[in-house]
Amino acid sequence: MQPATKRGRPQEADPRQIARVALGLFERHGFDRVTMGEIAEAASVSRRTLFRLFPSKSDLVWDGLDEVRDLVRQRAATLARADLRVAGVLREFAEPFLRRLDDPEAAELARKRLRLLAAAPALLDHPPLREIEALIATTMAGRTPSGDTPPTLVARTLVAATFAALMWWAEHGEGMSALAATRAALGALAPTDET
Repeated sequence: MQPATKRGRPQEADPRQIARVALGLFERHGFDRVTMGEIAEAASVSRRTLFRLFPSKSDLVWDGLDEVRDLVRQRAATLARADLRVAGVLREFAEPFLRRLDDPEAAELARKRLRLLAAAPALLDHPPLREIEALIATTMAGRTPSGDTPPTLVARTLVAATFAALMWWAEHGEGMSALAATRAALGALAPTDET
């Protein structure tokens, strides 16, 4: 007698696990050399499921960024009238996420992503990241030290400096937290700002 086969809806795919599998492939073979088909096969999901969860390869690298963007949106709404400078932006927007990297497993995953970003800088042009910049710029509108500096310029510079500090941390920051590396870098760039 043949064993009964299960029918019905297939087991739900774990997006976090799929992203981890993809990061491993990107790390071993390079971002540009890995295809979505190879990722689907390695993650044991159909191509259809993979594309439903991650419409592009860059979405696999940025897994979780939509959640960050949503939280930044909430913070920006509550800080609309706050007088934020560099240290304030770091404290209000980046610290909650950087503190999560105190967990060794989260830190290792972040280091993998950051090393990948350093090797493929085009990945930094990702729509949710640009939305985060715009939210920060909106929060800073009219509050830049010189008053005539475009808030979008300040926001993009802060995000770029933060990523540069984090990329350094990914490569050289053993024994230092992501938050400490970012604070040190931004503090060196804006030493007269609040700390």
